[in-house]
Amino acid sequence: MRKTSIAATLALVATVVVHLGAHAQLPPTAGGGAAPGAEAPPAAAPVPEEHASPRATMRTFLEATVAADANDDDTELDRAAACLDLRALPVAGRTDAGRELAIKLKEVIDRVRFVVYDDIPDARAGDPWVFYRAADGAPAIVIARADSGEWLFDAATVARVDDLYRELESHAKVAGVAGSSARLSASLWLRERMPDELKKVGFLFEHWQWLGLVVLFFLAVVIARAVRALLRGPVERWLMKRSLPVPSELVVRALRPIGLMALALTWTLGLPWLGLPPDANGVVILVVQLIAAFGFVRFAFKIVDIVAWELARRAALTEGRFDDLIVPLVQKSLKVVVFCVGVVFIADLAGISPTSLLAGLGLGGLAVALAAQDTVKNFFGSLTVLLDRPFEIGDAVVIGGSTEGVVEEVGFRSTRLRTYDHTLITIPNANLISAKVDNLGRRTFRRFKTLLNVTYDTPPERLQAFCEGIRELIRSHPTTRKEGYSVYLDGLGAHSIDILLIVHFTPTAFDAAQAARHALLLDILVLASRLGVEFAFPTQSLILSQAPTEAAAPYPVEGAEAAEASLRRGRDEAALIVARVATPPAAADAPLQPHHDSSNPSPAKLAG
Repeated sequence: MRKTSIAATLALVATVVVHLGAHAQLPPTAGGGAAPGAEAPPAAAPVPEEHASPRATMRTFLEATVAADANDDDTELDRAAACLDLRALPVAGRTDAGRELAIKLKEVIDRVRFVVYDDIPDARAGDPWVFYRAADGAPAIVIARADSGEWLFDAATVARVDDLYRELESHAKVAGVAGSSARLSASLWLRERMPDELKKVGFLFEHWQWLGLVVLFFLAVVIARAVRALLRGPVERWLMKRSLPVPSELVVRALRPIGLMALALTWTLGLPWLGLPPDANGVVILVVQLIAAFGFVRFAFKIVDIVAWELARRAALTEGRFDDLIVPLVQKSLKVVVFCVGVVFIADLAGISPTSLLAGLGLGGLAVALAAQDTVKNFFGSLTVLLDRPFEIGDAVVIGGSTEGVVEEVGFRSTRLRTYDHTLITIPNANLISAKVDNLGRRTFRRFKTLLNVTYDTPPERLQAFCEGIRELIRSHPTTRKEGYSVYLDGLGAHSIDILLIVHFTPTAFDAAQAARHALLLDILVLASRLGVEFAFPTQSLILSQAPTEAAAPYPVEGAEAAEASLRRGRDEAALIVARVATPPAAADAPLQPHHDSSNPSPAKLAG
């Protein structure tokens, strides 16, 4: 209900604006001269004989209304309505209003006097001819020559038909008149059955017309809700039979505009029974048409959403993610097409020629092009994303060296990234034409680099064993790359001996790579514990020493056997750690103890 009210209100505002504009653009009435300096109007078309004189117009009008009553022919009613100057009426509903006014004018003429054609002027030029004057002496029914040269019942007569009908409906018809097309009017048939109290004019309309508007409103609302409720089940079953498991929420949203169109249809069928004044009837009809057009456009939008949902569902089943990128663009493209068609359709309903609309857009094309430079750049940026494919939906990217996040959506104008702080960054697609895009989601490995700081009191043999043990862990770890790694002494720092560790992990996803790094670092800590290697932290030591009285003995140089023993010790300890990881949880949870056996020298023996 709320959405229906909003749509109706917007349509009403648009209709009033268009209606006022239409009145402002009406051609001058009969006898009016052209403005000074205005171009001469084009040559008028030949005047049809049916409207060549007051007599011809009256004869045509009466014969057409009698024929319409005899044959139930709406074509004859249209022929009779053509004898009326209807230019002042709204375009919307002008045909129905013309028929209604022709029927009422025939009823008025039948109650004024019997028409004698010989008494009516038959000249093609001359002053307006007055058929009937009101009680105050003012001309009430007048046939005047229009700018086109046709003789028509003038606009003032058309505007007073309803008042004349109410004034003379209680009078008896004059003798000799033929035919009564009143039975062809649904509003007159209904009005005859209303009490006299309800036929009195209140604010703008008669009382029974206001009552009819209220009934029609509630009836339209009930029908709209009933249509939505009745269609939901069959539509969902139809979709399921075709293996389209569309969510019920999308189905309900798609049916709401159908209810809006059902509401407009109810008003369209009900308005002829109310017989509203032509101006009011035209405005209401235009509002109803705009509501129907609005409902149709919204229904098309919802169908596009359902199609996009199905395409996204199928895209999720494929391995590649390029189709995930295409689906949002297809959805937005279809909505743009629907919107453009809807604008042209609504403009046509409002009396604006689509050709004139397109011509106006052409004249303003230069201004639009200048104002839409950024839009065009963004559009070509979208094409760059589609053709070059620097990233896809779900890729982690760094754009321009500073903007980092995960691609969520690519539109016509912009690309949206979700940062790791869960904020949303919108980047114009024009920036993607020249910006550097670092696609983190397409890397084959994740590189990890760090320094392991050990204490200075660690013997060289133990350092050698520790480095070799780390290499063995990398070679044995299931998630590490077996080439390109580096584990070597990198420097002697201010407070530690620095070991450079560079390793690549095969999992490219962030969470999996972090888990792999976590497992490797834990194994390195276990290795350090088993080898007796301690990690350093920033310290300052003050050492007081006395000058030696004799030269210090040189540091003994170990042989090749000791060096090989250090390497073997590191590999053996790493193998034990890998074996421990592969053991059942009960064994893996056992406390770690320094490892000593007969084949490997102890840290004390290694130290000399």
